[in-house]
Amino acid sequence: MVETFDIGLLKKTFGSFATGVCVASSHSSGFTVNSFSSLSLDPPLMIFNIYKTETDHIDFLKLGSFAINFLASDQKDISNLFASKDKDKLSKAPHYKNDNDIAILNDTLGHLELSIYQQIDIADHVLVIGKVENLSINENKEPLIYYRSQYREVK
Repeated sequence: MVETFDIGLLKKTFGSFATGVCVASSHSSGFTVNSFSSLSLDPPLMIFNIYKTETDHIDFLKLGSFAINFLASDQKDISNLFASKDKDKLSKAPHYKNDNDIAILNDTLGHLELSIYQQIDIADHVLVIGKVENLSINENKEPLIYYRSQYREVK
């Protein structure tokens, strides 16, 4: 059975699920993600999607590791920067490099450092499963939330 949906209505419906906002970062680039989800505790796995036509996913994944940076409520500008087509995003965002040369953004709610566990090519996306290798959390910050095409605050 093939269903045809109005793409605008489909996006609006998908956008009706409130999500946290994070930035996936690698050795040379990054992009805003709201498709992040935990997958397994043993082994510690997470999952997210890379939109192939918007991202050089080959270069992003070539070192075999990456980071997921959970954005804090005061980091809307970072979210917008990494959602843009700017080719030099990392130079405009405060960050440091970990031992694997992966960029970790400063002043976030927290981050995960991951190795690639599995990649699955699906339609216009690559589904990436990452294994948590290291992590950090700042319990004094509030999350950046995205709901129906707008940033929201936890109240």
